[in-house]
Amino acid sequence: MTTKMKKTCVLLASAAAFAFSAAAAQAAVTVTTGAGYVKMVEALVRAYEAETKTEVHTAFGGNIGQMLAQVESGSGVNVVISDKTSLKKFTKRLAASPAADLGTTPLVLIWKKGLTLTVPEDIAGETVKSAAYPDPKAAVYGRAAKEYLDSTGLGEKIAAKVNAVSTVPQVFSYVATGEMDAGFVNLLAANQGKAKIGGMLAIEKGFTPIEMTAMPVKGQEGEADVQAFLKFLSSEKASPILEKFGVVRR
Repeated sequence: MTTKMKKTCVLLASAAAFAFSAAAAQAAVTVTTGAGYVKMVEALVRAYEAETKTEVHTAFGGNIGQMLAQVESGSGVNVVISDKTSLKKFTKRLAASPAADLGTTPLVLIWKKGLTLTVPEDIAGETVKSAAYPDPKAAVYGRAAKEYLDSTGLGEKIAAKVNAVSTVPQVFSYVATGEMDAGFVNLLAANQGKAKIGGMLAIEKGFTPIEMTAMPVKGQEGEADVQAFLKFLSSEKASPILEKFGVVRR
């Protein structure tokens, strides 16, 4: 790459960063989440905008660990949606109040077309040659999958054939295309893509419950627009949308 090309790339990157910062500054609310819940958050944002005529910006691009790292570096995001366990690591950056409890959701085992699994333990059988789950260090469902595999003893049995990838959509893609025989994802991915897979099983025990929440970034919790968005997420108006995407309020 020539010096001129390098300078051009730097200028383009700087311009993109400036454009994002400007957009975030103009938006009263800028929300992020991990790759597995982008569609859900987009639906919630659309409903809120229709209800209030107030614009909300979004910032997506990776698993929740990657997005939280951007929040730590001052990305302009002021609301984060994820599971409580993942967000506990960011208590210095996020405010516990006013948070919006969204509901709980299961871990889901999926498998490719041509296979038939009847219980999660079948993943250790000879018919399953490969499996995947999201990065347990950064993704909600990767953490849950690893906890489940470790607590049940399945982790040791399938150690030679299991792979960790970055996000839920990547796991689903590998299974849907047959590159992997099975994988762990969320209910949202499994339901929306069920025509592309052989089947799925919901798992609700063997891991720390996945409790979804929305939290404001510290210093932003007093902003009226942030409070209004969180209040909407806590309301019954958001419940049908959450349930559609596999998050159920008890």
